[in-house]
Amino acid sequence: LVATAATAASAASAVATAPAVRVRVVRESGAPDRAVLVMHVEGRAVALGSYQGTMTFDPAVLRVDSAIAGRDGFRFVNANQAGKGSIRFAGFTATGFKGTDAVRIVARLSGALEQSRIVATLEVAGDIDGRRIPDAALQGTTGVESAVRPSASTPAGKRP
Repeated sequence: LVATAATAASAASAVATAPAVRVRVVRESGAPDRAVLVMHVEGRAVALGSYQGTMTFDPAVLRVDSAIAGRDGFRFVNANQAGKGSIRFAGFTATGFKGTDAVRIVARLSGALEQSRIVATLEVAGDIDGRRIPDAALQGTTGVESAVRPSASTPAGKRP
């Protein structure tokens, strides 16, 4: 049993430190009919050197006014299909990204942001030595996290 417990602890440690790359979308600000979203691409236990992904959404609810790539490393955004509900993003660097901001999106809403059905996925990612991160370690997201904090005048449990 001692060997089994040690093996299980070792396996759990390996999973916790296995390289992974995650994309997430955070609402930073906005009124009920506007939103500023930031797409973050984050490496865990890896010096992230490259990534490529797609964010899809319902264009009847989320109408993109602008999509701007982050300034860290070489980051790119292709919003040519935003009117059809798709934004492509990518980035690369030889020395590792210093931050996680991949894309900043300013949009108009014609419904609740939750109704926009945002899904962000990564198709490929690699470390700074050019090694591919396994597909199983690429973590996408559905929905949007909120970085908007209630003000002192906002009733508890309510978001502005």
